[in-house]
Amino acid sequence: MNALTYRWASVADAPELARLNRQLVREGADFGPDDLRFLHDRMRTWLASGAYRAVLFDENGETVAYAVFRESADEIYLAQFLVLRHARRHGVGHAAIERLRRDIWPRGKRLTLDVLVGNRKALDFWHDLGWRDCALTLEIDPRYSTSNDCSATGVDSTTIVPTMPLPGAPWASQ
Repeated sequence: MNALTYRWASVADAPELARLNRQLVREGADFGPDDLRFLHDRMRTWLASGAYRAVLFDENGETVAYAVFRESADEIYLAQFLVLRHARRHGVGHAAIERLRRDIWPRGKRLTLDVLVGNRKALDFWHDLGWRDCALTLEIDPRYSTSNDCSATGVDSTTIVPTMPLPGAPWASQ
């Protein structure tokens, strides 16, 4: 892996972030609409309002990963995280999370994210980084057809919410 750099995304990056978000949905790692206009408008709103912030990770000037998160007084919620297919299995995901933890996110805050229960690779990834299962969310969401929700991936619309890393994890507080 070459040097991983990052930059803060701006509203001008909403088209690229929308395409990345659509890839996340189409790979079954997220659910909801995959309509590019909807994703673009939502991303513009999130970034323009300051409710969410986004970071693009690059190698050799090419985007290889992105993260979208929301910060509150005591918590950081990682809403979206994706490593592009061609960059997977090369340490990019681990390096990107390390950069977030070391250089971007303030220490001492609770960290949360959602992982679709049927997304075994993502669960393994987060567990490998020291995150632990914390809650199981069950839902019925009439906004989404079955072709766009968890059940389309063979999962009964459930979510695992990992929180703080286990003691001894690479970024656990000492």
